[in-house]
Amino acid sequence: MDSHGWRRELDKFAELKGILVSVNPAMEEQSNRQVRHLYDIFANLTKFENEFTTAGFTKKGKIKKEVEKSASELEDAFMRATRDFAEHFRKEQKDIVAIAPKLQEIKPAETKSIMAISFPGVGAGDLKDFEKLLEFAKAFANVHAVIYGDVGRQVKSTLDENKATLETYERHITIDKGEVSTTVANDDVSDMSMRDLILLNDKLVEDKTYLDGRKDEVSRLLGTSLVSDAGSLQASVDTASRLGLELPMEFSQQLRILQRDAGKANTLTDLVSLENQLHTSKLKLANMLRDKIINIKHEVTQKIVDGGIPTSAEVIPTPPTVSVEGEGVAGLLSSYQRMVEWEGQVRIALREQVMELLDDVEKATDVPEDTGIKDVVGVRQFIADSKKSLKDSEVSEMVRIYLKASGMNEDYKRAITDSIRSYLSRFNELATSADRVLDYAQLSKKAPKVEELEGGITFLLESLANLRTAVESGVATFRDACQQEIDAIVQDLQTIKPAYAEIFMPIIVDLDEGSNRIKQMDDFSEIKSEMRSIKETMLAKANDSLENLRYRLGVKIRLAAAKLMGAGVQIPTEVQEAISELNSVGVAADNVFGLPAIARKMIEIYEKKISSKVIVQLDTEVDALKTSLEKAQSIGVAVGKELKMLEGMKSKPPQELEDAADYFDKLMNLTTSPAVHKKIRERVDEAYEQIKNAVSLFENQGMSEFVERLKTLINQVPAKLENDSPHVNEALDVCLTLANIQEEMLTVIKNIANISAQKYDTELKEKSQYISTIERVVEKYPDEFSKIVFNTNKMKELESTLADSNGLDEAIACFHELEDLRKKWLDQAIAMDDWHKSLRMFMTGFSAGAKAEERDKFLDDATRKIRETYSREDISSYLSWAIKETAQALVDKKK
Repeated sequence: MDSHGWRRELDKFAELKGILVSVNPAMEEQSNRQVRHLYDIFANLTKFENEFTTAGFTKKGKIKKEVEKSASELEDAFMRATRDFAEHFRKEQKDIVAIAPKLQEIKPAETKSIMAISFPGVGAGDLKDFEKLLEFAKAFANVHAVIYGDVGRQVKSTLDENKATLETYERHITIDKGEVSTTVANDDVSDMSMRDLILLNDKLVEDKTYLDGRKDEVSRLLGTSLVSDAGSLQASVDTASRLGLELPMEFSQQLRILQRDAGKANTLTDLVSLENQLHTSKLKLANMLRDKIINIKHEVTQKIVDGGIPTSAEVIPTPPTVSVEGEGVAGLLSSYQRMVEWEGQVRIALREQVMELLDDVEKATDVPEDTGIKDVVGVRQFIADSKKSLKDSEVSEMVRIYLKASGMNEDYKRAITDSIRSYLSRFNELATSADRVLDYAQLSKKAPKVEELEGGITFLLESLANLRTAVESGVATFRDACQQEIDAIVQDLQTIKPAYAEIFMPIIVDLDEGSNRIKQMDDFSEIKSEMRSIKETMLAKANDSLENLRYRLGVKIRLAAAKLMGAGVQIPTEVQEAISELNSVGVAADNVFGLPAIARKMIEIYEKKISSKVIVQLDTEVDALKTSLEKAQSIGVAVGKELKMLEGMKSKPPQELEDAADYFDKLMNLTTSPAVHKKIRERVDEAYEQIKNAVSLFENQGMSEFVERLKTLINQVPAKLENDSPHVNEALDVCLTLANIQEEMLTVIKNIANISAQKYDTELKEKSQYISTIERVVEKYPDEFSKIVFNTNKMKELESTLADSNGLDEAIACFHELEDLRKKWLDQAIAMDDWHKSLRMFMTGFSAGAKAEERDKFLDDATRKIRETYSREDISSYLSWAIKETAQALVDKKK
C-alpha cells in the first residue's frame, strides 16, 4: 500500500484514538504517543517515496529498499497499535460490565444496549481487524456517551450538594474532615472514567449519610445563629439609617419577618432557607453601603470640581482610604461612617473657603473706585445673604455661592491689577528718568513686578496703596536722592587732605548752594534739570581743580629739586619716574565721583612715591654723618654743636618735600662748614705729629714691619689732605684713620711696657740674691722706702698711668720715664745685695724660739747697732727694716 493509502488509514486510527479518549480521558497521553509514533514512521516513508521519484537510475534501487523497509515497519507498527487499542477497549468494556448493576439503576435502557454490544475478534491487527475494532468503538462510544453524561451530572450534583451542606454545617459545628474526605478532596468530576465516577458516587453517598446524621445538631445551632445574625443586621440597618443611608421600606419589613420566622423554624431546610434570605439581605445592605460610599466621594468631588474650586489638600480634606471590595456589612458600615464624617469636613472646609472669598469681596466694597464696583449696596447685600445661608447650606448651594463670589472677586482683582499697571508705568517712568541723572544714590522705593501680583484682593490693594504712595511721593524721593548724591560727593571731597582742600572749596560751595536750591523745588522736571546742570558744571570745574592741584604739586617738586641740586643731592631714579607718573595722570573724570579719586591718586604719588623717598634718603644721610661725627667726637674732635643739630633733624623729621630739601641744605652747610673743617684738621695734625714722633719708639723696639706700615700710612696723609674737597668727609676719614692708628699704637706701647716689666722682673730675680726680702720690705714700708731708699711708688704710678692712658704723647712719655726708673731700680737692687752681707752679723744670737719680749729687745738692740754703724740713712733704714722682716720670717717658719 502506498503512502496515500496509509494516510487514510492513519486518519482513521486518529479517529479511533479520539473515541478511546472520549470513553476514558486518562488514556489521552498514552494513545497520543502511539499515534505520533505511527505518523513518524509514515513521515519517513513519504520522504523516501519522494526521493525515489526524483532520484537517478543508479540510486533508485537503494532508495526502493528503504521505501519497502519503511512500509514494512509502518505495517508492523499499525498492527501492533491496533492490538493495543483493542486491549484498551476490551478493558473499558469489562469495566462497564463490572459496574452494570449500578448503571442499571441510573440508565437501564442504555445499560442494556451497551451490554448487548459484543467485542469483535481481533487477531494480528491487520486492516480488517482494525475496521471491526473501529466499528465496535463507534457503537460503544455512542451509548457510553449517553450513560456517561447522566452519571456525571448525578455525581456532580451529589458532590455540590455535599459541599454546600458541609459549608453550612461548618459555620455552626466542627466537622471531622476525615469523615467527608471525598467531598473535601474533589472539586470536579470531568475527565473521569465511568468506573471512577461510579466509585466516587458511592463515597459521596457515604459522606452524605454522615452529614445527614449531624443535621439535628446543625439545626439547633443554626436557629440560634439566625436569630443573633438577624438582630445584628437590624442594628446595622438602624445605624446606616441614622447616618443617612436611605433604605427601601420593604427591606426593613422583610428583615423583621425573617427575625420572626427564625424563632419558629424547626427543620434544617427551613433554617437554611432563612439563612439564605439573611445572606441575601446582608448582600443587599452591603451593596447599598458600597454604592453609597463610592457615590459620596464622587458626588461631593464632582460638585466641587464643577464649581471650579480646587480640590487640593490645602482646600478640601483628603478623603479617607476605604476598601469596598471583600468587606462585610460591619466593615462597609465603618467605611460609610468615615465617608460621612469626611463629607462633614468637606462642608466645613468649603464653608471656610467661601467665607474667605466673601470676605475678600467685602473688602473690595471698601474701595469701589479701585475695584470698579458700581452697586456697592447690592454687593454687600449678596455677601450678607450668602453668609447667612452658609450656616445650613449643602455642598451644591455652597458651590453656587462660590461660583458667583469667585466671578466677582476675579473682576475686582482685574480692576485693581489694571490700576497697579497704570501706577507702575508712571513709577517706572519716574525711576528711569532719575537713573539717567543719578550716579550714586538710588530711589528709596522699589516698584513690585506685575507678575508678582498674584495674591488676593487684600494683597493687591496693599500693593496698589504702596505703589500709589511711591508715585505720589516720587518727587520728594527723587529730591532726597539728589541731595544724598550731592552730600556723598561733598563728603568724598572733604576726605582730601587739608593742605589741598582749598583747591576744591569752590566746588564744595557750589554743591552746597545747588543742594539748597533743589531743596526748595517741588517739580520733578526742575529738580532733574538742576541736578544735571550741577553735575555738568562740576565736571568742568573739576578738570580745572585737578590741573590746579597738579600745578601746585609740580611747583613744590621744582622748588625742592632746585634746593636738592644746590645741596648736591642726586634725585633718585624712582622719584624721577614718580614725577613722570604724576604728570601723566588724566584729569578727565567719567562722572563726578571720579574727581576725589583722581585727586587722591595725585596726592598719593606726590607723598608716597616722591616726598617719602626723598625723606628716606635724607634720614639715611643724616644717620651716616651722625655716626661719623660721633666717632670724631670720641677721638677728641669738638663737634657737640653739630651733633646736637643732627639730633634735632632726627627728632623732628620733615613732613614735606620742601622741608626735606631745607634739611638737605642744612646738611650741606654742615659738611662744608670751615669751622668743622678746622676742628677736624687740627685733630688730624695732632695725630699726625704724634704718630711721627712715636715711630722712633717702635724702631728702637725692633718692630720693623709695624714701623714700615706706619710710615706708609703717614706718607699718604699729606696727599689726602691736599684734596680741596668742600665736604668734611675726606678730612673726617683721614682723621678717623689716624685716630685708629693712634689707638693701635697706644695698645702696642702698653703691650711693650708689659713685656718690659716682665723682662725686668726676671732680671731682678737673676741678679739680686735678696730680691724677695727687698720686695717684702718695699711692700711693708712703701712710702718710707720710696722716700729714703728708692722711689718705687713713682714707678707704680707710671705703670698705672700708662695702663689707663688714652693719649699717645702721654703714653710715650710714661713709657720712657718708666724704662729709666726700671733700669735704676735694677742697679739699686744689685747694690742692696752688698748691704745684706752685714745683716748676718747683726742677726747673730737671734732665737726664733725666744719669747716675744726677748725677740723685740734683741731687734731693738740690733737696730740701734745698725744706726751706730752706718751713717747713711738709706742703708741704716733698709737694714733696720730688713732685720725685722728676716726675724719675722724665721718666727713664721718656726711656727
